[in-house]
Order: sequence, then C-alpha cells, then structure tokens
Amino acid sequence: MTWKAMTPTEACDLVDFWVAAPWPLTRDQVLRLAVDRFGWTIEVDDGVPYLMNAVSGFTTPDVSAIGSRGDLSYLGLHVADTIREVTSGSRRFLGDAFALMVREGESRWGVPVMSDREGASCAGWNTASGGKISFSLAPKSLRARVDTPQGVALDRRAGRR
Repeated sequence: MTWKAMTPTEACDLVDFWVAAPWPLTRDQVLRLAVDRFGWTIEVDDGVPYLMNAVSGFTTPDVSAIGSRGDLSYLGLHVADTIREVTSGSRRFLGDAFALMVREGESRWGVPVMSDREGASCAGWNTASGGKISFSLAPKSLRARVDTPQGVALDRRAGRR
C-alpha cells in the first residue's frame, strides 16, 4: 500500500502561513484565505460552509475551522492519508512522517513540548502571538493544528489550559 503525506517543509510552511495570519479572523475570512492561498475549496453541508483540501489528494480532505462568536479558535487538518487498516507498515509510515515534521518544526520554532495520551503522540509549540501549534500522531492519522491567540485565550478563560 502506498500512502501520501505532506513533506515536512510543506506542512510547516502551511502552519507558518496560519500563524502569521492577521488574527483575529472570522471563519469566513479564513475560508476565503485558504481558497485564495492554497486552492482549497469550500463545500456546504446543511447550509454550513467548510473547507476541503482536495489539492493534497489525501483520503480525508476536510479541514476543521472552529470558532466561537465570530473569531476562529483553531484550524486543524490532516497532513497525511488516513489509514484504514493499521499495520506495521502504516505505523512506520505515519511515525516517520511525524518525526520528520517535528524535526522541521524544531528547526523553525524551537524544542517542542511532547506528550503522549491514549495511543497518540503530540508535539506542540507556543507562538510569539499567543497561539499554539501542534502535530498529532494517532494510529490512523497525522494532523496539524493551529490554535489562534483568541482560541488559546478562550480556552484559558474556560479553564482548559
């Protein structure tokens, strides 16, 4: 089986773009930026627009863009194919891609905070603007997430950080 993943440079460049965005941004502004910058598409389900990263050709192309009260809180997306059946080869593929993305992230953003929970590994960094960056490895997926400064502040007020 052949799986696809973003290169470490591509994944980190994508994250850097969102970290450097002029936050706060609304969900609609983020959707428009993603279409203009990356060629992603906007789909609509039950009247709610959402992003699709069909450009990378991954098995799971949807992009999570979650916000509250207008401003986006975080953006999360797959940076590799979603694995349907976990094998030693798929674990090696996702693990290697994760390690390379973390290494590239470390060269850009410094030493990450590493955590392991319930079979998943996470490498995270704080941004100078008050946001957070993370790469998360689970048995079937590899994802990137950018928490906006507004999202981090909202989590703090709610006692989640």
